[in-house]
Amino acid sequence: MIKRIVRYMAVLLICILPSACQRRPLTTADYAVTLNITIDKDIVNYEYEKDPSLMRCIFYDSQSGAFITQAFLPPTGGQVSLIPAREYDVLVYNFDTESTWLENENWFQKIYASTSIIPDSFRTKLRSRATKVDEEQIVYDPDHLYVGRLNDVFIPSRSVDAPPVVLDVVCQTVVESWIIEVKTVTGVKNIGSMAGVVTSLSGSNLIGPNDRSSDFVSVYFDNQTIDSEGTLTARFNTFGWTDKIKEAQVLSLVFTDVAGKGHVYNIDVSNQFPGNKEQIIRIQTEIDIPEPMTSGDGGFVPKVDEWDEINTDIII
Repeated sequence: MIKRIVRYMAVLLICILPSACQRRPLTTADYAVTLNITIDKDIVNYEYEKDPSLMRCIFYDSQSGAFITQAFLPPTGGQVSLIPAREYDVLVYNFDTESTWLENENWFQKIYASTSIIPDSFRTKLRSRATKVDEEQIVYDPDHLYVGRLNDVFIPSRSVDAPPVVLDVVCQTVVESWIIEVKTVTGVKNIGSMAGVVTSLSGSNLIGPNDRSSDFVSVYFDNQTIDSEGTLTARFNTFGWTDKIKEAQVLSLVFTDVAGKGHVYNIDVSNQFPGNKEQIIRIQTEIDIPEPMTSGDGGFVPKVDEWDEINTDIII
């Protein structure tokens, strides 16, 4: 009798188990998510030359904004293992910048991009002679940071034979490239070196919400040329202008002549930032770098500590 009962129970279990397996399929501990990355290469005043070498992908809790996990992928994307049955905010950005820095990476709402402060020797010289805003930090211009965002991405639990989740993210730069055109510069043969500063621009970008900060800085640049017609063309990158900054944007062009004397031209360009989609600052004014004084034997009289400072109204 006991053997018969055991046999019946065994048969019953065999019948029950397959149906139970069908109702409750096996699930995976981690979810293999495919992340497809596209970089927007259409950038004003910037020629995109090559893809980044590496992309950092950070996954945050969508409720608290706290860091959960990360992965490093090629610029086209790849697979990431995520804990299922939870909701994520996702940030993707290139991990190969030289002058652009990321801080507060552990929080989606607080992670921000900024750039390096110039050395003390430059800062002392430019603050005292090139700008009127002594309290502003002077920084190098940032290189392009391509950022993609996804919000409230829910990763469900899934059975082992379910198709993978595929996420598509487009990364766009949070940095702007600007061009300055000045007509006309004369006395070019007297110029030994030149540099520039633009004051009161946003010093960082909160890349989670993509929000430019109101903490303003002066951006230093030394990428400029003067053509045969005397047109000076300069280029610089910036996190941009924002109407949260109430200070004036002043362009300071700093020329050092061949004898070491400095010539500074301060030009208010505040009205050339709002709504300027082509991101070109055009200045119609004459800048003349005079020939240095010479001594009786034909040599230059050194003027290393002397500076001419000129404030100029622009003509648009």
